[in-house]
Amino acid sequence: MNRRLLFGAFSMAISLALVGAAVTAHDIPARAGAGQLGSEAIARQRPGAAQAQVPLRSAFLDGQASGVDDSSLPVAVRIADIGLEATILSVGVDEQNQFAVPAAESVGWYEHSATPGSTGSTVLAAHVDYGGRAGAFFNLSDLERGETLEVELADGSVLRYRVTTNILYDKTDLPADELFRKNGASVLTLITCGGTFDQDRRSYRGNVVVTAEPIEA
Repeated sequence: MNRRLLFGAFSMAISLALVGAAVTAHDIPARAGAGQLGSEAIARQRPGAAQAQVPLRSAFLDGQASGVDDSSLPVAVRIADIGLEATILSVGVDEQNQFAVPAAESVGWYEHSATPGSTGSTVLAAHVDYGGRAGAFFNLSDLERGETLEVELADGSVLRYRVTTNILYDKTDLPADELFRKNGASVLTLITCGGTFDQDRRSYRGNVVVTAEPIEA
């Protein structure tokens, strides 16, 4: 389908299915429509707060230790195969408890996810378009298994990754526990919107999720 570049600001709400929904993967379209990232599906709820659309368990429920070493924070991502070089900003959630993804040209690192190279999933998210412009992850759905990318850290070191999967999920079927896991092998998880465009809701019906594994030096 033809890309529709929509004018105006679009917020991001990464949708997370909670209650035993089966994960359904679909073929990635060459280009997805434009609109909001994520959906209105209800995600994990923080005690005493409104229902959130990103999992806050690492910050509020699991007692995650504070004081991350600043030198290990991601500051840039480069993906030569899709012509991407973008600054990474550390983000949390906004006043609506939605993933506070930065504007078109930048990528957001969810600051309650793993730092690059550490145990668990490092979550990066960006718009596919924003304010009438192509977003940082405009071409994310084009990434293929085996292609490589780089994440630069604040200390100047660079970590290399190899793409392992590129899946389009229905927004209600995102595997939240896996995407935002805090344990297990290190993985880089990149998320943007995708799939068909819902004209009534002015948003995507799906999310493109790319995973990549570290390449040993």
